[in-house]
Amino acid sequence: MSPPTVRSFATRTAVAWRDPLRAAAVVGLVILAYNYSLSTLVRGMTLQTPLAYLALVPVIALLLALARIRLGEPETPIHDRQLDWIVGLGFLGATGAILVLAPQPSDSGFWLRRVDLLTLPLFVAGLTSIFFGVRRLWSIRYAVLFLLLAWPIPFAWLLGLTAGWFTDLTAGAVGTITTVVPVARPAVGDGSLFLIGSGDNFFGVSIGSACSGVNSFVGFLLLGIGSLAVLRGSAIRRASWLAVGLAVTIGLNVARIMAILVVGHFWGQEAAINILHPVAGLVVFNIGVLIMLALAPRFGLRLASPVRAAGAEPERTRTSPSIALRPAMAVTLVIAAVLGLTNAAFARYEAISSGLTDARLAKVDIAVAHVPGWDASVVGELTQARQYFGSDATWERAAYRPTDSASIVADRTVYVDVLTTSDSGTFAAYGLEACYAFHGYEISSVAEVDIGAGVNAQVIDYTNTRNDIAWSALWWEWPFTTEDGATRYQRIVVFMADGPDSNFDGLSAFDIATQDARYLETDQFLASLGQEIVASQLASVARSDSPATTD
Repeated sequence: MSPPTVRSFATRTAVAWRDPLRAAAVVGLVILAYNYSLSTLVRGMTLQTPLAYLALVPVIALLLALARIRLGEPETPIHDRQLDWIVGLGFLGATGAILVLAPQPSDSGFWLRRVDLLTLPLFVAGLTSIFFGVRRLWSIRYAVLFLLLAWPIPFAWLLGLTAGWFTDLTAGAVGTITTVVPVARPAVGDGSLFLIGSGDNFFGVSIGSACSGVNSFVGFLLLGIGSLAVLRGSAIRRASWLAVGLAVTIGLNVARIMAILVVGHFWGQEAAINILHPVAGLVVFNIGVLIMLALAPRFGLRLASPVRAAGAEPERTRTSPSIALRPAMAVTLVIAAVLGLTNAAFARYEAISSGLTDARLAKVDIAVAHVPGWDASVVGELTQARQYFGSDATWERAAYRPTDSASIVADRTVYVDVLTTSDSGTFAAYGLEACYAFHGYEISSVAEVDIGAGVNAQVIDYTNTRNDIAWSALWWEWPFTTEDGATRYQRIVVFMADGPDSNFDGLSAFDIATQDARYLETDQFLASLGQEIVASQLASVARSDSPATTD
C-alpha cells in the first residue's frame, strides 16, 4: 500500500473549486428564495438610514466563505452523504417552518422583526450541506453565521440606545469647531441646527440621527467584524483595531459635516446639500476603511496566510460524496421556488398595506384637505423629505383646530403630515414605529384600526424621553395617480401631544387594542379624525369622477 499523500495548497484549492456550478447554484438558489428580502437590503443602500450598510452583509459573507476556502482550514473528516442530506434538509425544513409560523406580512410587526432575514443563515447552511457536505459547511461556519448580521433587530435596538448620544457628540464637536472656523453658527435650541449665510442665501443644516455618524459606524462595524476573521493577531490587538476604527469613523463624519458647512458658506445651499451631501458620506466611509486597513500592521495584525499542509489528510481520488449535482439541484430548486414565491408576495404588504390600493385616489393636498368642522392652517414644508424619501419627495405639515361646528372635538391642536414620494420603498425603510424606537422614544402602545374604505391604519403612542412629553400618532399609506398617469405614494400622519391630559368629544366607538389604557381615548379620537379624512378624500374623488352636466 502506498503511503498517504499530503494535499498541497494548490490541490486543496482545486478540490474546492472542481465543480464551480455548485457554488453558482447555491448563490442562485439564495437569490431565488429570498428575492424580495435581498432587494429590500439593496434598496436600503440608497437611503439615509443607519441600517443602509446591512446590504453589505451577504457580500461580505460570500467573500469570507471564499477566504476560508483559500486559507485551507482543515475540514472535519466526515464523508457521509446521508448525514449531509439529513443536516441540509433539517436546516431547510426549519427555515420553512419559521416563515410559516412567523407573523403574517400584512401585520406591521413583520416588517419590524424581519423574521425572513433571520432565517437566511439557516437556508444557506442547508444548501451548503446538501451541495458541498457537512465538512464544507463546518469549514465556512463563520461566513454562514455572519449572515445573522443582516437581521436588523439587534442594530435597531443598539442604535435606539445610542442615537441620541451620537447626535449630541457630533453636534457638540461641530459646534466647538465652528467657534474657531466660523462658517456657520448654531441656532438656539438643542445645538443640532447650524445656520449659514444671510438674506436670500440663508439656510440651515440640521444634524439629525441619520447624519450623526451612525450610518458609517454600522458600516465599519460590519466590515470590521468581517475583517477580523482574516486578520491574525491577539484578541486584544484585534479588538483595539476595531475600536480605533470606529473612533476614526466618527471623527471622519465630523469632518464630512464641516466640509458641507464650508461648501455651503462659500458656494451656497445647492452645492452643499444637493451636490456634496449625497456623496460625502460614502467617500469618507471608504477613506476610513482604507486608513484602518493601512494601519492594521501597526496594531500587530497581518492577513492570514494559506495553510499549505494542513494536517496530513490523504489525497482522495474517488468522487466526493457531495459531488452529485442533479439530485441536489432537483430537491433544492423546488424548495427555493416555493419560498421564492412566498417571498415575492411580501411586496404586496410592505409599503402599502391597506386594501385601498387601486391608485384611483387623488393627491391629498395639505392646503385644501378638509375635515368637517375643523380649521386648517399650513405650518410649512419640511426640507428633510428629499434626504430620506427621494429626490422628488415632499413633506408638508398643517395644524388643525376644531370650530364650534365640529362633531369631533379635542382641546389640543392636531397636526397632519403628508409625505409624498414616487419611491414606496422609502416608506418601508422609515416606518414610524421603527423610527421612534431608533430615536429612543418609549413606545407604550402599537395597534391597528380600520378607519373605513378598507384603510388599515396604525396608531402608536409613545413618550419623548428627552422632555417627557407624551405623543400619539395615527398613520396610513396609499397610492394616487398623477395627471400624467404615474403612480405616487403618500403617507398621512395625524398626531398630537399630551393625549392622556386632553378632553375629547364625539368619538366613534372604535375597537382598538391599545396596550396602555391612558391612551385609549386619544387613539379613538385619532381614529375618528382619520376616518373623517378618508371619507372626505373619497368624497372628493367621487365628485371628480361624476360626469359633468350642462344646461
